[in-house]
Amino acid sequence: MNTDRVCGKRQFGHRARLVLTPAQVTLMDGQAHAARALWNLLHDWWTMLPKDRRSLAAADAAIRQARREIDRLAVLPAQAAQAVLKTYFQAWKNCWEGRAGAPGFNARFRR
Repeated sequence: MNTDRVCGKRQFGHRARLVLTPAQVTLMDGQAHAARALWNLLHDWWTMLPKDRRSLAAADAAIRQARREIDRLAVLPAQAAQAVLKTYFQAWKNCWEGRAGAPGFNARFRR
């Protein structure tokens, strides 16, 4: 398709806005706090462990145990916990490949 000859009105589509109920806002806020806490616990665990014992399988086992034993992390769905692990590991891969600095602790954004 030749883009020089395209004429007419550009269509951007429909943008659906998410409108949450107060109960949903509370639930999402709790899950966001739990995800941030999990990131910080994972970072502490990762940096404390010797390099030869660090692996995705060991991190996954530690996350599963933490979700069972720590009530604040139990509100986080398993898929979200896995997404935190995947994002954290990707942050380390970016660091090792020189694209970014080492990941650190996440603090809550305060307005």
